[in-house]
Order: sequence, then C-alpha cells, then structure tokens
Amino acid sequence: MNKITKVAVSCLLTLAVSAPIVTAPKPIEAAAKKSTVKQSYTPAERAYIKHQSNVLYKLRIQTEDFINFIEQADKYEDEEFAAIVMSKLDGWNETLKQAAKYRPQDVPGKFKKVQSLFVQATNYNTSAYQIIHSAFLGDKELSDAEMDSKMEKFVKQHFSFIGKASTFDQEIKRLNKLYQ
Repeated sequence: MNKITKVAVSCLLTLAVSAPIVTAPKPIEAAAKKSTVKQSYTPAERAYIKHQSNVLYKLRIQTEDFINFIEQADKYEDEEFAAIVMSKLDGWNETLKQAAKYRPQDVPGKFKKVQSLFVQATNYNTSAYQIIHSAFLGDKELSDAEMDSKMEKFVKQHFSFIGKASTFDQEIKRLNKLYQ
C-alpha cells in the first residue's frame, strides 16, 4: 500500500504541477491571436461592396455632370442640347437599373444597414432623375417659374442623395476596420 500511495501522490503532484503550465499558455495565446486577427469578407460580400459602391459613384458623377451640363446650356443649340440631354438621361437611367441588382434577400447579413442606406440614396437619386426627366422630356413645355421650381426640387433631392451616399461610405469604412 505504501508503494501504491507513493505512485498515486507522485502522479497527482505531476499532474497538479504540469497541467496548469501546459494548458495555461494555449488560452492566453489564442486570446491574443483572436483580438488581433480580422475576420475576412467572403467573395460574395466583396462583390456586393464593390458593386454598390460603384453604382453610387456612377450616380454621383452622372448627376454632377448633368448639373454642370445644365449650367453651360447656353453654349449649345436647341437640337444639340436636346440630344445630349437624352443621352445623359439614358446613361443615368441605366445606372439606376444597375442599382436594383441586389434584392433584399440577396444582401449578406452584415450589410443590412448598408443596404438600407443604399436604398435610401438611390431613392433620392431616382426622384431627382424623375424630376429632370419630366422637366426636359415631359409632355408640356414649362414656364420659367415651373422650371425653377423643378430645379429647386431636383437640387434638394440631389443633396439628400449626397448625404445618404456619404453615410453609406462611412458605414463601409467602419465595416472595413472590422473585416479584411
């Protein structure tokens, strides 16, 4: 019995002394790695970010280009001006169609807030497009007062779009700090 007790005590002491040393570094090491390693985006999430960012960028550029074009309208003859307006509105409409690529159920889970900002931004831009479309390609000719009123509405919708697009960009930057 003496020999069995000595072996048992020896085994217990070995386990008591060596077990904490063997198991302690692993959780500490794992915790250190976990806090410094960023999670990665999936390829579908990367494609989503790239597509939505590109669409908002195109909409910004097309809208601002249209505003600059209208400011220089005096340089063009009526027919040339109408042709350029039609061309610009067609391109703008195509970009708005691209904005509808992702249905709500197709949006990755971590991008629900981003998608809501994107939808709000594109809704403002769509309203701005409709105002411009009805002003320049509408059925009736508008008076100067009606045109000024439409342009004020357009500018208001454009600034709302810019605000939401900026918020979208900030949210993407915040997520990029969390994910690679």
